[in-house]
Amino acid sequence: MGVAGFITITFIILFGALFIHITNKINKMEINTRDRGAEIDSSLWDRTFRLSRICSLLNAKGIENELECPDVNALGLGVSAPIQAANAEKLDKQDILLRSIIKEHPELTSDEAFSTELEKFNNARNEMFRYSLSYNKSVNAYNSYISSFPASVIVIFNKKNDKQIFGYVFTELDSKVE
Repeated sequence: MGVAGFITITFIILFGALFIHITNKINKMEINTRDRGAEIDSSLWDRTFRLSRICSLLNAKGIENELECPDVNALGLGVSAPIQAANAEKLDKQDILLRSIIKEHPELTSDEAFSTELEKFNNARNEMFRYSLSYNKSVNAYNSYISSFPASVIVIFNKKNDKQIFGYVFTELDSKVE
């Protein structure tokens, strides 16, 4: 084997090692992004579950309300970030309605079961906020990495695409009622 053959084989080995290394890094970043998305899913599920429990408590007390009491079993897990954001928005709209119900019925805050569910409902929103920051950070890192050379060439072979951010804007809800 001549020098040209040795250089060719060395080039192929280096290219293969680089391809494997970058593919591995892309896959790890993608898994991290998926894990962060699952954290958002878990907070959405918990928040939905807590709202359904709150609805049951309100109904048991005979308090009429316009809350859309969700079916936790109908909540799709593992959905895309835009669908997660839409679900978060729906929950915040229900949260605003719930806060107006609490203002009309301040005795609810002295009910231990109701207060516990409300606290867990609010905590799940705070968790979702933290998880969304972590998710968006990992998505931005992933998207940035796969758009740079040489990863941008390798993603074509691996058929990978940009990930969407969790685009829900968390607004401050009336903090007087908790």
